[in-house]
Amino acid sequence: MAEDQNKAVSRRIWEVFASGDLAELDDLVAPGAAYHDTQDPFGDQRGPDHMRSLMDMYRKTFSNIRFDIKQQVAEGDYVCTLLEAQGDDTGGLMGQAATGRHARIMLTITDRHEDGKIAESYATWDTLGMLQQLGLVPAAAQQPAPSA
Repeated sequence: MAEDQNKAVSRRIWEVFASGDLAELDDLVAPGAAYHDTQDPFGDQRGPDHMRSLMDMYRKTFSNIRFDIKQQVAEGDYVCTLLEAQGDDTGGLMGQAATGRHARIMLTITDRHEDGKIAESYATWDTLGMLQQLGLVPAAAQQPAPSA
């Protein structure tokens, strides 16, 4: 039963993120929760306020951000969520001007739960793919097919 409750919390955080009503984060994220993501500009923060900072930044960049959970697997206190995120860059990302382009990426988030809240998260996502789709990083050059 605890695994189903943990999955519901890990799912709910993405619904809250998409809605923009971030007040519920206090009920979902433990006060000292750590979020591990190599691309996190707020890595020195912890808990619900950290998640608010991160979610606010992405919501300002992608005004129509949305998430589609593809799969969740739970074992003990851990929930792994595979999801697709997408939106249009209407606000600019980390000091870059808005591109107006659409990006769609896959993320894998592993949450560790404690006392009904997320106590720690590990994120892996297609940062390069997102930056290429937004035109902020050049895509790899297409190589001609080898001749026979």
